[in-house]
Amino acid sequence: MEKNEALCYPIQIDCLPDIFHQKAETELNETPESWRVEVKKLKELLSDNKITTAVVFEEDFLRLFLRYTKYNSSKTFQYMLNFIRLRRNYGNLFTSIPDENFAINPSTQMFSVLPYRSPDGCAIILSEIGKWNPKELSLEDFKKMAIFLFLQSLRCPMTQITGFKIIHDFKDTSLKHLRYCAPQNFYLLYDIGMNCVPGRYKEIHCINESLFLKSAWSIIKQFLSTKMRNRVFFHSKPEDLLNHFPTSTLPAKYGGTLTDYHDKDLMRKLNKEHGDYPLGGLPNYF
Repeated sequence: MEKNEALCYPIQIDCLPDIFHQKAETELNETPESWRVEVKKLKELLSDNKITTAVVFEEDFLRLFLRYTKYNSSKTFQYMLNFIRLRRNYGNLFTSIPDENFAINPSTQMFSVLPYRSPDGCAIILSEIGKWNPKELSLEDFKKMAIFLFLQSLRCPMTQITGFKIIHDFKDTSLKHLRYCAPQNFYLLYDIGMNCVPGRYKEIHCINESLFLKSAWSIIKQFLSTKMRNRVFFHSKPEDLLNHFPTSTLPAKYGGTLTDYHDKDLMRKLNKEHGDYPLGGLPNYF
């Protein structure tokens, strides 16, 4: 089957297809035995540490982090400490933005969870920073949206196993965005994405190059490992995305078939559920 005709699952599903159970076993070392052994070790590490001993963790949250480290309880423990640190030091970022923003504020459409997954099951996130007006939506609310977009999406077991593919569209970025290219802002978002939120980032695609992109990349690439830098792709024209994604998964403006790709109701749901995110995590959607 051609890439542009490949089977693509919807972003919102309510069960895990058998093929992804097999993927979890093959790629993440997930078996009933590894779960039994490693979660026991992890719980012991958490209960013996003064930072985490009093935290009541959701079983699904523990599995999320174990999947991220391919069932290495020692690595999982360190990532969970990072998350607890983030949650305690930046509690303001774990609250919802006012719901009315989604009805009246165009800036909230800068992030989209596209309605169909890539053929390998990855959730596809579209970021259109040019739609962000800092006078309409504060930098703090921008950060809140970036966090809930990924953290809430990871409540889906399929996304935990397959990960994300991200498309960054820099069309219409300008000086009003460039002023936020401070290293501390980028490092915080990097730290959240790479050290705290257990998302598997499989590919990152950048289109519509701008001065903002050049400035941002000059800072961000310093933080990235060689492995992650090799997963970043720069495209001379948006239609080049068709070499990586089926047409059914992409907006029409990039050569795909999606005409209505931004799901405002889904974003409102993710935002609402993000509010006062507990230290011990939330249960999976199924």
